[in-house]
Amino acid sequence: MFKYIGKLFLIKPENLEEKVTLYKELNFSNFIFFKEHSEEDFNYYISSLKGKIKLRFLAVDQEGGRVCRIEGEYASPLEIAKKYLKEGEKIVRTWAESIAHSVKRKGLNLNLAPCVDLADETSEEFLKERTFGKDPKLVKELAYIFITEHKKEGVFTCLKHFPGLKDVKTDPHKELPFKETLDEESLYPYKYLFEEEKIDFIMTTHLCINGIDPKPATFSSKIINILRKNLNYKGAILTDDLNMGALKDWELQERIILSLASGHNLLIYCGSFDNLTRALEDIKNEIEKSLVLRERIKESLFIFDKIEG
Repeated sequence: MFKYIGKLFLIKPENLEEKVTLYKELNFSNFIFFKEHSEEDFNYYISSLKGKIKLRFLAVDQEGGRVCRIEGEYASPLEIAKKYLKEGEKIVRTWAESIAHSVKRKGLNLNLAPCVDLADETSEEFLKERTFGKDPKLVKELAYIFITEHKKEGVFTCLKHFPGLKDVKTDPHKELPFKETLDEESLYPYKYLFEEEKIDFIMTTHLCINGIDPKPATFSSKIINILRKNLNYKGAILTDDLNMGALKDWELQERIILSLASGHNLLIYCGSFDNLTRALEDIKNEIEKSLVLRERIKESLFIFDKIEG
C-alpha cells in the first residue's frame, strides 16, 4: 500500500505508539519533530520508530532564537550576525556547533535550517531575527559556517525559503503572499553556496511570483526549474508545511499531487494524521496510474540514496 508515495512525507508524530503500525504499512521513513516531543521522553519516540521502520531523515526546526524545538539557550541568527561583525568567525562557529550538537544529541540527522531569506529586525514578525540579515554576502558567509559545522557532526542542513521572502509582508502561515518579480539578491546565497559546498536539502515557500507563475512555488515547476536548470541544484527539494494557511484554497489531495508533479521530493505535512491518510487513500490510484508522478517519486528515491551515500 502506497509503496511509491510512502517514503516522501515528513509528518508530525502524534500518539506515536498507536501510529507505528500505520507508518509501517504506509512505508513512511521520514519524520519531523516538534517542541512537545523534546519536552517528553524523546528517547521513547525514537526507540518506538527504530527497529520497526526503516528510517531515513529525522528532522527538526532548530534555527536558533525563537525557532528552536530542542531545549536550550541559542542566540538568534540575526543576533549572531551582529556579534560576528564585532567578534569574528569564532562566535558563529561555536554557536552553529552547539545547535548541531543539540540535534545530534536527540538522535536526529536533519536540521531544517539555516534560513537564508534577506530580512532583519525591521522585517515582518514571521521572519524577524530568523535570518542573518539583509546583506546577501553576509548571509552566504554565515550560512556556510552553519552548514560546515553541522556536517562535522553528521547532521544534514536545509536552506530555506526558496525563492526568497525578502520584503514579503504577508505571513504564509496565514495567507498566500505575492511578489511581482524574483530578485537576484535573494538568489545570491543559493547560487554561491552551491559553488562552495554540497547542499543536500532546500525548502521552498508558499509564495507566488507573478512574473514567473501565478501558482505558488509549492506547485510551480517553473520555480523548481530555476533551481534545477538555472542554478544546477542536484539535492532534495522540500515543501514547507502543506497544512499552512497559504494553501487553504486547495484541498489536501490537490496539495499533495501538485507538489509532487512540480518536482518536490519531500512533502512536509504537520497536521491531522487521519486527514492525511484519508487524502492518501483518495489519491492512491491516481498516483500509481500516473507515469509522471511515478517517475517523480523514483527520481526522489534516487536523490535520497545519493544523499545518504
